[in-house]
Amino acid sequence: MITGFIAMEGNLFIKWGTILFFGLGVVVFIVELLPNSAYLKLTNEGFEVRSLYRSNFTKWVEVDRFGIFYIRFYAMVVLNFTEEHKKHTIGKKIARSLSPYQGALPQTYGMKAIKLAELMNEWKFKNEK
Repeated sequence: MITGFIAMEGNLFIKWGTILFFGLGVVVFIVELLPNSAYLKLTNEGFEVRSLYRSNFTKWVEVDRFGIFYIRFYAMVVLNFTEEHKKHTIGKKIARSLSPYQGALPQTYGMKAIKLAELMNEWKFKNEK
């Protein structure tokens, strides 16, 4: 945000655009730190991911498997869906064009990505019906 004040003295539009963009980033960061705004909940039926107070539930039978995908030095937990998963068809196609996977968890919830992927696969295969 400070860059918006210092480096962009000439162009007022770029100056305020920079300030707003990074200011919103700070707000999102703070909201993610609030209680119950983000979590991963595993149940016998499936898993619920919550981010920015929005929840999404996926059944275990809708997931083929969980894996790890690296973007530079950052490891993330990724997944492919089965034919039973009918939501987000366009998003899955876009994700598949960028990587071998159709979806990803938004974070690793304080765990190493490999350990979280192993845990998710363990729950999936234990509770699959």
